Amino acid sequence: MKIAPNSTASFRRALLALGLLLSSAHASADDCENVIKMDGLFSKAHRECPFSYYAYRFHQQSLMCGEKTGETKWKQLFSQGASTFDSKAASMGKSALCAKLVKDFPMTVKF
Repeated sequence: MKIAPNSTASFRRALLALGLLLSSAHASADDCENVIKMDGLFSKAHRECPFSYYAYRFHQQSLMCGEKTGETKWKQLFSQGASTFDSKAASMGKSALCAKLVKDFPMTVKF
């Protein structure tokens, strides 16, 4: 599943998929791309939003996935996730996006 920067439905599906991925012990090779993209999105959000907490389990799982994808692909996917944060922040506002992430992922990020 690709995260389309201008598609709210795609963004919601990606967030749902992320929740499912985090509940499993290990991501499959097919799921790794989404895990890495979401790590990019949440890492960017951690820098841009006034979060007091970020669960680094995303990053840990992303790094494990990087062993499957390779460093070059990992960097590309991570960058795509960070770009998704930027495009969603531009379309819905950074504060609204930060609040949505906290609402949708209360165990991952907190104000």
